[in-house]
Amino acid sequence: EVSEVDTPLDLFLNRLPNLMSRKFVDEFAVEFCLSFNTKANRRRLARALFEVNRNRMDLIPFYGRLIATLNPCLEDIVQYLLEMLIPTFRYQVRKKEQSFQIQSVLKNARFIAELTKFGLCPKPETMRCITILLNDFSHNNIEIACTFIEHCGRFLLRLPDSHLRARALLEIVLRKKSVLHLEGRYKSMLENALYYANPPLTPQIVHEAQPPMLQYICKLLYKDLTKNNTEKILRQIRKLPWNEPEVFRWAVSAITGISNVKFNNVHCVANLLAGLKLYQENAVIQVVDGVLEDIRLGMELNQSKLNQRRISFVKFLGELYNYQLVESAVIFRTLYSFIQFGCNPDGSPSPLDPFHSYFRVRLICILLDTCGTYFDRGSSKKKLDTFLIFFQCYMFQKRHPLPLEVEHFVSDTYELLRPKMALFSSSEEAMEAAIELEKKFRNKIGDTSEPAQLSQDVEENSDDEELGLREG
Repeated sequence: EVSEVDTPLDLFLNRLPNLMSRKFVDEFAVEFCLSFNTKANRRRLARALFEVNRNRMDLIPFYGRLIATLNPCLEDIVQYLLEMLIPTFRYQVRKKEQSFQIQSVLKNARFIAELTKFGLCPKPETMRCITILLNDFSHNNIEIACTFIEHCGRFLLRLPDSHLRARALLEIVLRKKSVLHLEGRYKSMLENALYYANPPLTPQIVHEAQPPMLQYICKLLYKDLTKNNTEKILRQIRKLPWNEPEVFRWAVSAITGISNVKFNNVHCVANLLAGLKLYQENAVIQVVDGVLEDIRLGMELNQSKLNQRRISFVKFLGELYNYQLVESAVIFRTLYSFIQFGCNPDGSPSPLDPFHSYFRVRLICILLDTCGTYFDRGSSKKKLDTFLIFFQCYMFQKRHPLPLEVEHFVSDTYELLRPKMALFSSSEEAMEAAIELEKKFRNKIGDTSEPAQLSQDVEENSDDEELGLREG
């Protein structure tokens, strides 16, 4: 609550802690000039800025902007503030008593540094403060010097009139760091401050210029292609000189690099590839081979930095099936590879598919969400029902409970494909269902193979009738 003795200026100055954006700072400056511009009020404002809470250093840059905004017409505010900042800072550094908390000194040092960057505090005065700290380079003085270097060292080093002296000060700091026996935290603070003020020069990365034809192909596929101009882009792709080996290789490489395409446009590339099949069948075959090889490579490497790329390729494979460029056997072979490749049958940990990794579950859900709706009749329906049982067995090998995000992925996939299929509540139920499938399959074909090979046998011995159903 506001007390009755508060004056309008007091109410106005109470808004200072709320200056957390440039807009508020500019509005505050305009209002002060129009309503409170007297000499006494300017002193009050300087005092209020100086007494900023030492735990609110995030306000100091905005206060610096406020002073810089007012300085062209109210120059005495900077003078009043510097008359309080500089002597107080020197006294605190010289006194070395425990009564002066380090946060108060750091606050004043930060304020001087910010005013220096706004051109309000003389640069020689700032560097003189740093020199005082270097003369007794120990304990708290090291932390205070790091504050100066971090917040205005780069500024002083880049200006022509202060470059030489600032560089000399940084060299002194570097020598003292290497000579003195400092604590580990002080060494880290100095290294970070020096690196921020004067980062080492790094050679510029020279990118090899791509041939114009390759740039044109990439532009068509990665920038211009949308669902509204697929036919137009297809005509341009068909006009390429495909008889030239280099152009053929560039086009195949660009189409295979599906991770460079916007995720929502992946189906457009599959549509374009389906239209290209009648004219460049060899190119389509190489693209499909490249997609399958990349999916396999992702499972072999299992690096998190490739996750987005792997998602794009799995999505692309599903779209290739939708446009009848691959058969269902390829889809199911890929699905079974996700739950078998690199997985130990005894359930022991595997570096290729760790116990706590759920990324393959997400890949399976993406592939089924993309093309699984076509597996709703004939042998493809039975194949998908069989896989979904083994998929649940695979999920029970993971750490439980499953993350909420993974549960939503799986439930959405089952709701889309088999809304009436009941999910197993335990690994025992899933294993019983798998064993029942084993018995039915072995009785049907008269096979005595090991149970561990069942999922592979189901995938390899089932036919591919749904392609004709889709065409019908």
